[in-house]
Amino acid sequence: MFYADALRIVCGALFLVLSTAGEVPENGTAPEQIHLSFGSTTSEIVVMWSTRQPVDAINSSHGAEPRSGHSGVRYGVRSGQLSSVESSFFWQFTRGNPDGAQWVYRTRLKNLTPGATYFYHVFTNATIPFVSDEFQFSVPKLLNEAYPLQVVMFGDMGKTHGSPTLPHLYKEARSGENTALIHVGDFAYDLGSDNGMRGDVFMQRLQDAAAYIPYMTCPGNHEIAYEFSHYRNRFTMPTDMETPLGDQLWWSMDIGPVHFVSYDTELYFVRPDLMRPHLDFLNDDLAKASAPEQRKKVPWIVAFGHRPMYCSNIDGDDCTTSKSTVRAHLEAVFYKYGVDFIVQGHEHSYERFYPVFNETVTQLNYHNPRAPIHIISGQAGCNEDFGICVSMTVGPKGKWSAFRSWLPGMYGYGKLKVHNATHAEWTQLFDISRAFSDSVMIVQENHGPF
Repeated sequence: MFYADALRIVCGALFLVLSTAGEVPENGTAPEQIHLSFGSTTSEIVVMWSTRQPVDAINSSHGAEPRSGHSGVRYGVRSGQLSSVESSFFWQFTRGNPDGAQWVYRTRLKNLTPGATYFYHVFTNATIPFVSDEFQFSVPKLLNEAYPLQVVMFGDMGKTHGSPTLPHLYKEARSGENTALIHVGDFAYDLGSDNGMRGDVFMQRLQDAAAYIPYMTCPGNHEIAYEFSHYRNRFTMPTDMETPLGDQLWWSMDIGPVHFVSYDTELYFVRPDLMRPHLDFLNDDLAKASAPEQRKKVPWIVAFGHRPMYCSNIDGDDCTTSKSTVRAHLEAVFYKYGVDFIVQGHEHSYERFYPVFNETVTQLNYHNPRAPIHIISGQAGCNEDFGICVSMTVGPKGKWSAFRSWLPGMYGYGKLKVHNATHAEWTQLFDISRAFSDSVMIVQENHGPF
């Protein structure tokens, strides 16, 4: 009891520090919620933002189709000298968002120089024009110069009780050590709550990280409402480049020496009509990524989705049963094509697994694994019980569980660092102590199908 009360005090103090930071602007035509993602390649960056009132000529039209506008992004390789300009597309976002910022803008910055740092600001074409602060981002290096590659990965971060993680994400985004932030589902709890205002505050607070580094995502169960409307309108991922909104809830791309695959676990519970297209995508994509010549160039494959296939939690979720729906549909595909890592959230805990397939552990080490390595990193800060997110484990549920951490309030996030073609390191960090919660080196000298 004392432990829980103490954590409530600590978490409450951290929340108060951040409770006034990153609030939405009062002026309806000021740009807010600025965030980046990769486009179809790492030499293309997508900039998104929102306003509360329309700032381009609308002619009283209120449809949802994107239109070309005169707001956009100015950018360049020197601070204060932003000589390049790209205009934006914009649309109105109303479904499940009656009180939120409804005007959404997207600008694509193409043909960027690998390894270069760019400075930029967003401008809006209002009666009184607004210009955002200046931000900056770095373009990933060419493949032969890409090592080491490091990304930050986490799931399940709320508007309120994600506060302990946010300051660390701000630092990680600007450290120059990371290539992307990867959020494996469940945002804000929820993006659509308070008629969309909760999502606005969450995205505005995230701006100090996501305006500096690509923020890559997959949907979780808390994004299901309104047919994923908030997820589809607030984020642009690589396969969405030719569609008006985020019509595809899954995507993939090469980032340096790693092929990342974002898959959707939620459709297996709410959209059975998408199961076949989703599986076709995974088979087609992974067949290409695991071809021998391609694997020589891009050796590592990392898949991430929201709900885990295995877990030691005792909350009755899908991963707690030997008849897991997610595992039944997806495990064989990832095994067939030699996926190295599968990173998940949903459980508000951390768990690292030995290489496992079909509930059978292939080895009790990480030297040339013969099955995927699963990671659950859902500790970024949910919104349950005053922020003390409990997804209890009482011990390993199988030989596949190598390490577990679930103590209430122990927020944290993970880092995946790919050192070279054969060595990759996973580290999980605690927010409060900044100590390593867990760290392991993986050696894979035989990339390819298991």
